[in-house]
Amino acid sequence: MDDEYIKILADLVSFESITPQGDDAIDYCSDFLFRLGFVCKKLKFNETSNLYAKLGNNDRNFCFAGHVDVVPPFDNWATDPFVLTEKDGILYGRGVNDMKGPLVACLAAIRDFITSEVPKFSISVLLTSDEEIMGNDGTSKVVKYLKDQRENISGCVLCESCSVGEAGEYIKIGCRGSMTVDFTSTGEQRHVVAGQSVGNHINSFATFLHEFVNRKLDNGNGKFPPTAVELTSIDVGNDVRNIIPSLATAKASIRFCDSWTGDTLEQYIRRLVPKGIAAEFTKFTNPLIGATHGFAKFLESAITDAIGIRPEIGTHGGNSDATSISTITEVAEIGSPVAGAHIVNESLRKDDFEKLRVIYLQILKNFTND
Repeated sequence: MDDEYIKILADLVSFESITPQGDDAIDYCSDFLFRLGFVCKKLKFNETSNLYAKLGNNDRNFCFAGHVDVVPPFDNWATDPFVLTEKDGILYGRGVNDMKGPLVACLAAIRDFITSEVPKFSISVLLTSDEEIMGNDGTSKVVKYLKDQRENISGCVLCESCSVGEAGEYIKIGCRGSMTVDFTSTGEQRHVVAGQSVGNHINSFATFLHEFVNRKLDNGNGKFPPTAVELTSIDVGNDVRNIIPSLATAKASIRFCDSWTGDTLEQYIRRLVPKGIAAEFTKFTNPLIGATHGFAKFLESAITDAIGIRPEIGTHGGNSDATSISTITEVAEIGSPVAGAHIVNESLRKDDFEKLRVIYLQILKNFTND
């Protein structure tokens, strides 16, 4: 990996682009692409900055997409989270994995490609700064803008953190459905010694939650893994050891396969909820497949040509801006190892950084002849 690209990554990491604040980082990427000859359109919706940049005006248009925003660093970092640090071949910094590292690898690949040959197709880049909160002013509105402009995109790679192992080992061609459930258990406030004789609604609530998260909702299928339920919060707001409080709450995140829609899964869960517990549902997306077999095989072949492995193709992982992009073109995710994302001391191996550059470059080369 060229030291200049490490410097570009260091510059991007230095922007404290905590979602959805990404204006400076968007401008930086826009300036980089402008110098390569791209026509850059900055699109700002409310306080969210976005970018659509395009080189050429051909009917065929290959797009790379991503985001510049990051999650907050929180505490206990060994180094400054907004200073790129290298140690033993590993790069550290907030966003270095998700997804400023893959983004710089993409920018590097584009520059390497257009300086070595004259593209026979258009290349475009779509960036947002509100992906981490799945906001309403990012990629979804850029996609609407592109639809209104009748912009044609022939295929898209989202440079998202998605690989289970090393970079390039996984192509994510779809997203499971996503919803959250907020549970509230209501009972009588009592002295703790009364619990055994008159009941403790928190005990019943805990039993329900245990049974709920361990319930098998489906077996998955050839397209999607089984539906998964994860508790993200359990709280009673009680600092007193001898009171049973009247309220207890819990939050659950559910990623579901296409055996369900958000509506049918909500109906099923409501039938499970016992009296005394309320459930409030927030539904984000239904399951979707964003890439055809042919597009997935095209990407698989490019990865094999680039790094000599045959990647797995599937739908494991979280939701992403692929849900919006899939409404205008085929899209698949190819990116960094997800284990390094969002953690304290977020990291990316330099080898994975370089693999992604080579993979994205090979995709462009293969698209020339596709």
